[in-house]
Amino acid sequence: MSYNSRQQTYPIIIQLLLLLLYSPIVKSQTVKSLTITGPTQAILFVTNESDKSTDFIMRLHDKNASEIFKQLPYSTTKLLVTKTDAKKLTFIVKNQQWAIDVWTLKQRHAMILFDGLAKPKIIYDSNTYLEVAKPILKNNKVVSTTPSTQYNAKHFFDSIAQFQFIPSHQYAAAIIANVSLPIYDSQHKQKCDGTYVTQQFSGENEEQSGAIITTVYEKGKEVTSNNFSGGNNYYSKRFYNKLALIDSIQDLHNSKWSSSTIYRYLSDAIISHDPALQSATIYHLNNKHQVIKNESIHFLYQRVDWTTYTYDEQNRIVEEMSGRNNQMENRVRYQYGDPEISDYTLRQTFDPSGRLTAEIKRSYRANETIDEFYYEGVLQQKSIVKDLGNCAYENRIYNKQGKLTSKYLQARKSM
Repeated sequence: MSYNSRQQTYPIIIQLLLLLLYSPIVKSQTVKSLTITGPTQAILFVTNESDKSTDFIMRLHDKNASEIFKQLPYSTTKLLVTKTDAKKLTFIVKNQQWAIDVWTLKQRHAMILFDGLAKPKIIYDSNTYLEVAKPILKNNKVVSTTPSTQYNAKHFFDSIAQFQFIPSHQYAAAIIANVSLPIYDSQHKQKCDGTYVTQQFSGENEEQSGAIITTVYEKGKEVTSNNFSGGNNYYSKRFYNKLALIDSIQDLHNSKWSSSTIYRYLSDAIISHDPALQSATIYHLNNKHQVIKNESIHFLYQRVDWTTYTYDEQNRIVEEMSGRNNQMENRVRYQYGDPEISDYTLRQTFDPSGRLTAEIKRSYRANETIDEFYYEGVLQQKSIVKDLGNCAYENRIYNKQGKLTSKYLQARKSM
């Protein structure tokens, strides 16, 4: 584990926004059914298997449906966009209800358009899909600020699978340089190369603990990380594409597969997801490829944690706002001592009422970085990180009384 990665865990975990899906409610019966209640909107692509139309019509349907998915590649707003094999569709608006039986459609393929307010429309001419859907697509370019009530994992994963995007070298370089993506810290901050071992020591006598982390880097890219602690072995391996962007991260616990995080890169977003754990994170990008918002969706717990980012002219983060679902929990502000330096000198955390709760005051001395952690105005802890060169470092942690409580030492393993 690099110093930069560990530093992310020090103060207070921060996230934000107000978000997502209204609530597509899925019911599973002998015949698959799908019920959608307004004001949720929907663009559904269905197939009547009893109709034996030509393959040409099928290919045309798929081609024009893909144009819709390019507009909104994932269903994370109040609009559900998906292909569905449900044969019974029900749409509800207040005390009105409409039912569509896919088996009775007069053509093999169709687009069902529901604006959340009135009777759904059945569109058979696939050449008109995009034009007819434009009013709904336009209204959903901005993420809904209405509190979300239900998130459906299948709809999410099915819809992002439809979108194809090929990153360029310029795109990849901008993503890797992004300060709000800590997974790339070792690439854009420290060009580590080789095997590094991090050990932890406890107390003023610096007694070695049992925890040892071994990390392998290749030209700045973290390849593997092995954390042996308390008799348990946690192993992580990263896979990269030819542009040095992370494709996936595989995790093992005591040599047994634990989880996989898969990354998808879009023109205006990065999506990391773990289908097994039914979780996903969407990193929304601006035209500079900076992350302006991330949304972590936990489908099992029906929960969304979010963070928004504001940058200065030097592309440094100056403010983060974070929360859960529709509730803001923290606001963090950063100050910088020099326009040319990317590291902050002051980090302040405020609660929802605007009250200052925590601070990190950072200073520099020769090859040392000193962080002082305050809570409610009282010093709680001090960290002194000494840069030993070649990605090696020593980090000493002191308590409020000034006593050494722990030390981390990272050194390059000799071959």
